[in-house]
Amino acid sequence: MSKQGKIFFSFSVLAFLILGSSRLIYGGWHPALWVPLGLMLFLFAAGVAVDHKALRAIFGMRTTKHGMNLGALIIVVLVSLTCVNYLASQHDKKFDWTSDKFNSLSEQSVKAATSLKTPTELVLLFRKDASNHGAQSADLVARQAKSLADMYRNASNKVTYVAYDGLQRPDLAQKFEFQTGQFVMFATQGERKVKVDPVSEEGITRALMKLARDKKKTIYFTRGHGELLLDDKETGGLSVLKDDLSVTYDVKSFALFETGDKVPEDADVVAVVGPKTQFLEAELGGLREYARRGGHLLIAIDPGVKQNLAQLAKTFGVDFHNNYVLDLRSRVFQASPTLIIGSDFSPTNDITKGFIGGGNAITIFELASSLTKATDAPSSLNIDEFVKTDASTAAVPELHDKIEYKANGPHTIGISVSGKLAIDVKTGQTLPEAKQFGAVIFGDSDFISNRLLNQNLNRDLIENSVAWLSNDTDLITIRPKQPKGTHLDMPTGSFYSLILALFLITVALFGSGISFWWRRRTA
Repeated sequence: MSKQGKIFFSFSVLAFLILGSSRLIYGGWHPALWVPLGLMLFLFAAGVAVDHKALRAIFGMRTTKHGMNLGALIIVVLVSLTCVNYLASQHDKKFDWTSDKFNSLSEQSVKAATSLKTPTELVLLFRKDASNHGAQSADLVARQAKSLADMYRNASNKVTYVAYDGLQRPDLAQKFEFQTGQFVMFATQGERKVKVDPVSEEGITRALMKLARDKKKTIYFTRGHGELLLDDKETGGLSVLKDDLSVTYDVKSFALFETGDKVPEDADVVAVVGPKTQFLEAELGGLREYARRGGHLLIAIDPGVKQNLAQLAKTFGVDFHNNYVLDLRSRVFQASPTLIIGSDFSPTNDITKGFIGGGNAITIFELASSLTKATDAPSSLNIDEFVKTDASTAAVPELHDKIEYKANGPHTIGISVSGKLAIDVKTGQTLPEAKQFGAVIFGDSDFISNRLLNQNLNRDLIENSVAWLSNDTDLITIRPKQPKGTHLDMPTGSFYSLILALFLITVALFGSGISFWWRRRTA
């Protein structure tokens, strides 16, 4: 090969390196990059033109032909890998082998995505400031958000994802009110937009659920009898539950004595949670009339309180025993026996069938009373005891310093009722024009409070109950997962044994490699 040809080829390679490094540094294509590309092609063509005879002679050699065959094979492999990677990027498929299925969507998230009827775009705005640390943080946020959004895109072709630097798109920053913070995400359908908060699976699912519903159903919580309050942010309040329910429902409160003992006409569900004083007979009559008209009631009542709701539960064929269930398993949580664990769930009830097969699926109650199906319950009612403790629990009539613990479980804490109130259990009179109603009754209200709502499956239990009562079957499932840490506890002796074993394996592999090399060298 001539000296001139070598110069042409060398500068062609240099132009190629400049082209590749410039594109990598810039992060995309720029019109100025046509200059090194043109030089590379020109210099390469010039080198071929100058040394075409020498190149023909080289490529005619037998060793060159063998080398070219190997090169062709390498190129075929590289092209195949490129095609496979391109197909994988366009048709993403993941296999999730984590114990909590952390790298895949929960059932509810999949339902939220597949229920979309309108194209929905997930929009991420991030702020990449001038500092190197800021740029790295923004890139990390964008990658994590894209990975999460890709799972929703795989679940539904209605979902798309875009990301913008808010500093480069001030128009979008103004549209989405992105003034402070490092990033913000919205789910949008045309001009409709819902903020994703937090930017997680839970946040995206909540936003998609909001967009999927044109009209919200209404849930009323009673007040005026010492009930747990919706706006109370203390441990005994319901503010967390209100925030959760507000994603898909209009959540309101009302007092029966202010409405003439009548339930509002727009009530899809009425909830009575933890009253401390008695309901009057006229108020109970208003709730019964609501049920007779096809209403839906959520009743969570506590033992040791004269709330007069045992009569209402009796109307629905349920006996509220006003006792105290004790559970020695609460020692695991370093708590008193009044903290009880619900671990037996109905596999056929829509509220709890998703809990079956979920490993250590439990719900937590405190100061709870047992419930049972009344022996004289009307045959027209379908009564299902869907949450129970195990057989090791005990129920006592009252709490005092010295209690003789005798296991007499299991005890039912949650019961669902459906059917028609064709006959008044109290009077025996036939109720005309009765419609299909639903009721869910719990022997505890503390599990709904801010303090216990997010413990284990409590949140799923109450929100599934509301979804069942409101006939929103697409919402009945387990909520998006929260990441959990995995611990490896190893005794000191076992740890050192593992380290020694790994060291010996490394030495053995290194020695084998040296031995094979020496034998081939001296063969």
